[in-house]
Amino acid sequence: MSVAIGAPQEIRAGRIYQDVYEKRSGDSHAAQATAEADLEVGWIADGGLCFPDEAARRRALGDGVFLLRIPAGIDPAIGDRFADGFHRGAGETPYGHFRELGPEQFGDPLLGYHQRINQIEQFLLERRFWQETFPAEVRRLGEELTFLSKKLLRSVLVDVGIPRAQWPLATGQCSEGAGSYHLTFNHYRPQLAEIGLNSHKDDGFLTILRTTSPGLEVSRRDQWERVPVETGCFVVNFGLSMEILTAASACPVAAIMHRVTRQTVDRSSFGHFTSSGCEPGQDHGIYRFRSGSGLQRVCSSRELIDSNDLEIYQGTERPETESR
Repeated sequence: MSVAIGAPQEIRAGRIYQDVYEKRSGDSHAAQATAEADLEVGWIADGGLCFPDEAARRRALGDGVFLLRIPAGIDPAIGDRFADGFHRGAGETPYGHFRELGPEQFGDPLLGYHQRINQIEQFLLERRFWQETFPAEVRRLGEELTFLSKKLLRSVLVDVGIPRAQWPLATGQCSEGAGSYHLTFNHYRPQLAEIGLNSHKDDGFLTILRTTSPGLEVSRRDQWERVPVETGCFVVNFGLSMEILTAASACPVAAIMHRVTRQTVDRSSFGHFTSSGCEPGQDHGIYRFRSGSGLQRVCSSRELIDSNDLEIYQGTERPETESR
């Protein structure tokens, strides 16, 4: 990965998680969650993201995670039903046949139906395939979440202080609703004696997650915490692209490390990812903003995605101080 001078250590290939090595190396031996996370709660009003006060806003961005009241007009039950059904097989209507759509259907090893090494099985699909693949109600939900993500992202860009004219370059066109977007539907298989999902940071700008049962945990202030189940809220978390973009600004936004604990009963969830545009033949890149000097390219979007995936599923280099 080509990294600009002054880039923080966490984006170096093989070392994204070096500062939290012990928290994610061998998740079965990682520290257990000690408390429930007292997350800030935001909402959408007048087209932007609101919090009770400025202190709450700063805590939410600094933590890298918060709860968002589900806006009127978005029906999460549509996604709940798809997440509960996609993995059941072709004989189960209306969504069981999606289990048969694997990566070969989309020409991308990351898309379609997957069984991961953890308890999770997943149906992940990029926006350019939604029209031809999803039924109308799921397409509509995806577009509503894309529009919501644009509102959230633009509000954060104002906080960070990036000039409006630089938003499209800074976000790989996400500020204009033209980035890369994925819907993910997840099912956790309790019959497998594995962790639900390895601890990791998302690679994009932000994730909108819907969860209706316990299991999601976040690492804040040097400890693991259980995310409360609030069915009237989405969980919003920020990823590495946002952390990189804002690290040198007056308002740094954290990429939160999170995981799903081992599940003993069936559990489903769904989410929407917002990432810099990187469809085939184009790659808008990852940038850092510095007050006074503007935007600096750090690496390609694909480099960040591939490096993050490599560490999530194959491991992080042991810190140099431990390898001597």
